[in-house]
This record gives sequence, structure tokens and C-alpha cells, in this order.
Amino acid sequence: MAALNLCRMALRSSKLLSRPYHRLSVQLQMQMQPSSPSLTRKMSMDAQSVASQLNSSGLLRTQGLVGGKWSDAYDGKTIKVYNPATGESIVDVACMGGRETNDAISAAYDAYGSWSKTTAAERSKFLRKWYDLLMVHKEELAQLITLEQGKPLKESVGEINYGAGFIEFAAEEAKRIYGDIIPAPLSDRRLFVLKQPVGVVGAITPWNFPLAMITRKVGPALACGCTVVIKPSELTPLTALAAAELSIQAGIPPGVVNVVMGNAPDIGDALLASPQVRKITFTGSTAVGKKLMAGSAETVKKVSLELGGNAPCIVFDDADLDVAVKGTLAAKFRNSGQTCVCANRIIVQEGIYEKFANALRDTVQNMKVGDGFSEGVAQGPLINEAAVKKVESLIHDATSKGAKVILGGKRHSLGFTFYEPTVISDVNSDMRISREEAFGPVAPLLRFKTEEDAIRIANDTNAGLGSYIFTNSIQRSWRVAEALEYGLVGVNEGVISTEVAPFGGFKQSGLGREGSKYGMDEYLEIKYVCLGNMHKA
Repeated sequence: MAALNLCRMALRSSKLLSRPYHRLSVQLQMQMQPSSPSLTRKMSMDAQSVASQLNSSGLLRTQGLVGGKWSDAYDGKTIKVYNPATGESIVDVACMGGRETNDAISAAYDAYGSWSKTTAAERSKFLRKWYDLLMVHKEELAQLITLEQGKPLKESVGEINYGAGFIEFAAEEAKRIYGDIIPAPLSDRRLFVLKQPVGVVGAITPWNFPLAMITRKVGPALACGCTVVIKPSELTPLTALAAAELSIQAGIPPGVVNVVMGNAPDIGDALLASPQVRKITFTGSTAVGKKLMAGSAETVKKVSLELGGNAPCIVFDDADLDVAVKGTLAAKFRNSGQTCVCANRIIVQEGIYEKFANALRDTVQNMKVGDGFSEGVAQGPLINEAAVKKVESLIHDATSKGAKVILGGKRHSLGFTFYEPTVISDVNSDMRISREEAFGPVAPLLRFKTEEDAIRIANDTNAGLGSYIFTNSIQRSWRVAEALEYGLVGVNEGVISTEVAPFGGFKQSGLGREGSKYGMDEYLEIKYVCLGNMHKA
């Protein structure tokens, strides 16, 4: 129980970056920051129109999904979901807790008996139908992501393609879960290996990729024969609920997919305490991941964790400048810098440092900031006020220790949680921005002299998720890629995630892998069977 209490405390503290706006904080923020009244009205009207269309399509769900039935919280409580671009409430959704989660676990456990016995071909067909429906409704789902998360609509469409890809891949891979035959040491024995589903899975997902972080877990889980209880972020539950609605339309049986949202500590406690939940999969902060590991020890659950990063982006003197700037821009500013593989430290060799800094500044300066539904917008708002304050704190610390802001460095004139795309130079490893995940649109530039220096600086962190190298030397790319203590390495490319490759980190960036054939193994148990007396009739 001590571990569960620690987890509960961690889940509460993690809400610093996951607490919705309250009306008072929105009003204070509006008073603090100027904004154009006409722009605000346009943004509001666009959001209301989108919400109305989504409601008409049947994809704007506000209840949890338990055992195939849409359900309110048992005590009638609700929480508001906000549009980060305007601070306005989109809709109220059910605020669920321990009782609803326990019922969802029971529904998943009951459904597991039959779902795990369906053939791989049958599960594949269900998943393929779900994928098809996600793609048919790509436009509405993308609008929903932009509405509740804030990213530009073009990026949201990209997330639907990316997220649906995990379901498609899982549908294909379901038919390729193979066992093994082992040559026996004795002539009258036959030895073989079976792979079987682990059981009920508790999937806890973040707000930055409201669809993809769910499908990356649920796709392989269902393909392997597991059933799931999904706990999406209370900031972005609407996309999860819409995806769940489409899973029902795809014919996936009741209880196989369940969704509960609301009181994170109570939901987390229920998932950890239940012996019927055999696996926890989590994407989020390292601090909460550690507490989930501790809580899972009570019932010895399997755990896979995709945790925080501190991605280095190394630019060598021999790099193609245009390729390096383009790749760094994609690695740093996608989703307003709110991804776990964002370039958190841009480490530039001294011979190209000034040219690179000027080129990056000039490119970033042309990025359009605004509501994600507006034409040409490249950067939307940060998720909430706490996220903005963290960015401000990191920049203040860096500049107080000698770093220079060469672009941006302050809240955007649009107000709310918009922040100017920022580039800061003369950053060193003693500054907090080099040690902590910024999760914002800030590009810190560090200098290095030699290849050995770059590797030492890059590896000087407890994190080990994403990393990037820009060089025209094949030999160097191999040497550095092998030396970096990271689960992912991009060479001359800033966007490297794909459903067909393994995603996961070294050190305190997590355990296990998601995506690819390797990600399937996270949802399987290995069983060894020995047949004896084979010589007898």
C-alpha cells in the first residue's frame, strides 16, 4: 500500500502540467496579456463551429466507455475540457474514479476470455476495420485534436495518419505472432514455445498526442489478444473517446476497449491494485513512471514505460547547413516543442556555430503563431499556464547565467498560452534548460570543439530517448550513433518516429519498446511446453 500511496502523490503532482484552466486563471491571463478582440472572436467562432460539427457527427463523446456502454461518473461529477487557444470550455466530460475503473477492469477481464481465444485472422479483421474508420473520419478527428490540444490542423492530420498507422500495422502483425520449436536433448521429447497474451492491460496516456499515444499501445495489445482499460489525460479525453466510438463501430466486442477519465490518482490506484490487470503501459514523466513501477510491484505486473527525454541535436562542422536547419526545426518546434523526442539541447560545433545560429534564427522568425485552425499557422499554444511558466523559468535561469536570447523569449502578443518561438545562444550544461525537459518552443544552442566533446555532452544526462546527428561523414555518423546512449538516433533527419520501427529509451527514459515487431512482444507471455514419451504409441 505504501507504493500505491506514493503513486497517488506522484499522479497528483504530475497535474502541474495537466490541470485544466479554471475561469479565474483564464480571466487573469487575459488581463495580463494583450490580444486582438477581433482575432479572439474569430478563434472562438471557429472553435464553436468545429465543436458543433463534431457533435453532429456523433464523435464528440462526453461519457466513459465501460463494458461497451457509455457511462457517466457514478456520482455525477464532471470536468471541463478547454481549448488552449482561447481558454474557453469546449464541453464537460464525466469525472470518473476508482469505482468506475474497477468496473472497467471487470469488463475487460470478462471480455478477455473470449477475445484471447479469437483467431489471429479475426482480430486482424477487427483492427483493419478500426483503421479504415479512423481514416474515413480523419478530418473530424484532426479537428478534435486541434480543438482540445491546440496543435496546428496540419500537424493534427499528420497525427491521425501516424496514429492510425499503429492500428494498421497491428492488424497485419497479429497474423505473425510465431512460436518456436526447440531441438530436444533427448530423442523421446519434443520442445516448443508458445506466445500468449499477457491479459488485461492498463494504458495511461498523455495529452501531447491524444490519438497516437493510445493507438501505439492499444493496437498491439488487441492484436496479441489482450483487452484494455485506457486512461487518457483529463486535458485531452475527447480524441480518445472518439477513437473508442469508432472501435465500437468496427465491431470490436464490448469490454475489449474501455475508457475511463477524470480523477487520475483514483484511477491509477485502481489499475495498480487490481490483480486482474496484468500489465501497465504508460507514457509520461519519469517521476510518475517510477511511482507506477513501484505500485506495479505489489502485484508483479509487467510494465512498459515511455518517459521523459533530453534529446541532443548535434550539428557538426561538415553538416549541410540547410539540411541541419530544416531537421533541427522539425525536431525542435513540432507541436510547439511539446514532444518527448524534441531537440532539447542543440549542440553545435564551433566552426559552424555562428552560421547555424543565424540561419536557425532567420528560419524560426518566419514561423506563424496562432490558433491551429488558422491558415499557415506553424505553432499553436502551449497546453496550459503551468507549461508557459516552466518555459519562462528555464529561460530566466539560463539568461541569469550568461545565455543570450537572440529571438523571442517572451509570451506572444496573442495572449493566453501562446509563446514566441525562441532561440537562445551561449547555453552551457550547468543551466537548467540543459538538464530539464523544456516541453516548449525554445531552442538552446551549446558549443563544442571535438567529436568526443559532443558525445560527452550529449550523454551527460539521466535521459536517453531521442537524439539527432547532422553530418556528411558516413564514418562519423556510425561512430556517434553507436556511442550515443539513446534508444532512437536520427541522422540528417529530424522526424524519425514511425510505426514500423521500435520506439523507446535508455536509462531513465523508460522500459520496453512501442511500435514495430518488437513492440508486440510487450503484450505477450512466453510459454515453454515439453512433450515426453514420444516413442510410445
